[in-house]
Amino acid sequence: MTGKGPTSTTAAPTTPPESAPPSPPTAAAAPLLAPLDVTDADRARAEAAKERANKLFAAKKYSEAIDGYTEAIVHDPKNPVYYSNRAFAYIRSEFYGAAIQDAESAIALDPKFIKAYYRRAVGHMALGKLKDAVKDFRAVVKVAPRDGDARVKLTECEKELRRREFEKAIAFDEKQPRSAVELIGDVDAMVVEPSYDGPVLAESGPTQEFAEEALKHMEAQKKIHKKFMFKILLAVKSMFDSMPPVVDIDVPEGSKLTICGDIHGQYYDLLNIFKMNGLPSPTNMYLFNGDFVDRGSFSVECILALFIFKALYPSAIFLSRGNHETDDMNKVYGFEGEVKAKYTDATFKLFSEIFNALPLGNLVGGKIFVIHGGLFSRDDVKMDEASALTIRAIDRFKQPGSEGLMCELLWSDPQP
Repeated sequence: MTGKGPTSTTAAPTTPPESAPPSPPTAAAAPLLAPLDVTDADRARAEAAKERANKLFAAKKYSEAIDGYTEAIVHDPKNPVYYSNRAFAYIRSEFYGAAIQDAESAIALDPKFIKAYYRRAVGHMALGKLKDAVKDFRAVVKVAPRDGDARVKLTECEKELRRREFEKAIAFDEKQPRSAVELIGDVDAMVVEPSYDGPVLAESGPTQEFAEEALKHMEAQKKIHKKFMFKILLAVKSMFDSMPPVVDIDVPEGSKLTICGDIHGQYYDLLNIFKMNGLPSPTNMYLFNGDFVDRGSFSVECILALFIFKALYPSAIFLSRGNHETDDMNKVYGFEGEVKAKYTDATFKLFSEIFNALPLGNLVGGKIFVIHGGLFSRDDVKMDEASALTIRAIDRFKQPGSEGLMCELLWSDPQP
């Protein structure tokens, strides 16, 4: 009944979006430019646009599929299938907020359209809104009790909700949770085993030679020793802790700044960027705009490489927090498990604390505002003015939550 949505929100689709004609709609909220009265010609054009979009979706050309479904909606804004299909394409593109909105539009048109509840549930699940996800998955399972995929997702959400409630109960009894630094202990006292054949960090911190050796060592899928790894993490944590929510970047004359998007644990892609564009240096500056981790199998290597160069050239490499630099996403998309497998639980806690300290954005040359997500749902947000709606005044040392300025800086999606 749900069109067999993905077993995870990032897996390849097992079936294309629905192609069958929908049930008659019950209501409509027409877009501004949409025809008020849908003619047979409008419906034919909408169906043709949907079929083209379905083929693009099947070819994993999700951005183009979204455009196709949008065209269908313009011709016929009263058909819930078009909104549901576009929601599916948004999910594949990780525009979960937009997916939820489209699913809600489909539900408004046809409250019995079960696929829309499924799409909305997947969006809520991806955003960590588990109570909302559980509610929708239960609605799906009630109507389609044999839908195994929905049942699996419902079980996952309910299990995670119970885990969170248990952790809250434990935390309530604790006077003060121990920091990662306390859990790690004396880094200087850690012994480097004679068998370790990787780069050795100098007491003064990383050098260019150390950075280049570390890149090669990790390229060979070998780990940086935990002593050196902890020293690098603690050094950059101190840097980020002292930074404002928005960092101003000036590019000196004779230097260039390269802005990079998501690398998502693809370490060999990161190495290729450095190979093609040069290693970070005072004249070859970089800004990596979030989502360094999750999904790929080498998230630890990616973030360590960036942190090594940050410690080496603090004014030549800049990082913004993305929506995947959060605990909920790290648990679902793999970074937490990868860190604990390669190092320790305390190491992940330290990464989490560092991610909480990452700047939310960077302002290049006083003109170009670079953030991972998008702009805000309200128009009265300011950069510098002294008010509660000032970007530079955001308290970022926490998880972003599901609403507010910080959440939107990391999550806000472009809307058609």
